[in-house]
Amino acid sequence: MAVYKKWISNHLVVIHNTDHHPPHCHIQLLGRDKQVSLDSLEILNPPPNNLPVALRKGLLLIQPELIASWKKVHLL
Repeated sequence: MAVYKKWISNHLVVIHNTDHHPPHCHIQLLGRDKQVSLDSLEILNPPPNNLPVALRKGLLLIQPELIASWKKVHLL
């Protein structure tokens, strides 16, 4: 079940209550589910590892919100 869902730059950003460490969110990018680190905002999965510029800027704006959502359901 998703505990966080938000559209950023036409991409759905999701955090699941069953996700594992390290803290990350999921984003559909180029038709594939990508895991993005909440700390570095870098893609954790195999290539391509570059986020579109507008998406990265949007994630930077909500990064504290993402981390707070992760902490609500995961013990760090």
